Amino acid sequence: MERVEKTHHDYLSVIGGTHATAGDYKNKRWSQYYHSTYTHIVDRMIGDRSGTVLDVGTSHGHWLPFLKQKGFSVLLGVELDPERAKLAKQSGYHEVYACDAAQIPHPSETIDVAISNDVFVHILRIEDKIAVLREVERLLKPGGIFILNHPMSKAFNFKGYHVHEYCSFLSLHELVTLVLNNTDFLISDMKPTYYHFRDSRPGFLARWARHFIEVPLAVKLLFYLDYLNARNLPLEDSDVVYVKLIKRNSDTIAPGAGRGSVSKASR
Repeated sequence: MERVEKTHHDYLSVIGGTHATAGDYKNKRWSQYYHSTYTHIVDRMIGDRSGTVLDVGTSHGHWLPFLKQKGFSVLLGVELDPERAKLAKQSGYHEVYACDAAQIPHPSETIDVAISNDVFVHILRIEDKIAVLREVERLLKPGGIFILNHPMSKAFNFKGYHVHEYCSFLSLHELVTLVLNNTDFLISDMKPTYYHFRDSRPGFLARWARHFIEVPLAVKLLFYLDYLNARNLPLEDSDVVYVKLIKRNSDTIAPGAGRGSVSKASR
């Protein structure tokens, strides 16, 4: 793997944008499309889990309404940028730690669910990704889940691990290996999100919807086309893949499961 000198700390001022900070109407529509796709996947992965949730990479707090709607009783966040952490806390999180997610000053085995949306893409170095994974693993209760996403190298026309400015990309195999070789998490599920098809020409409907994203039905049309593509294409053809990890619990996971194990992948 390539050697990366700069870290996510070096790009603090340019990462952390959200649908809430999108500029013109067209960008807001794109952000609405991405966010609706993400929340659809995360909602399915969380299921009926409740209790304490940790939002890893809270940014301004734009996931708070979704997490409240899911019924979590305690909502925590961690955000590297102090100003964004302050805004997230003001939006309604019970606590937002202004620190690196690799070192969160919170007690071990007290979190039921952790989520991380468009955060690992900006954690450029492999060793830093591992550090965050292990820290979340420490915080989760046995049987707790961690849901995170990562952009796929193939979808962006890269071969394996690649860093471009403040974004990083992994192959699906590298992502799975990263988790299984460096943590005791069990991979419970993997799901694709949206498709841009940078290596080929998308169909007419997708081209139309992207060109006229401001049209009310365009977002719903793209969402439906993504659903159809997800049923027929490999996971890493998707721009971004979500992974659901479970912290091992001897009472609920069969002996021998865990490191080196993948239970299932679904769409």
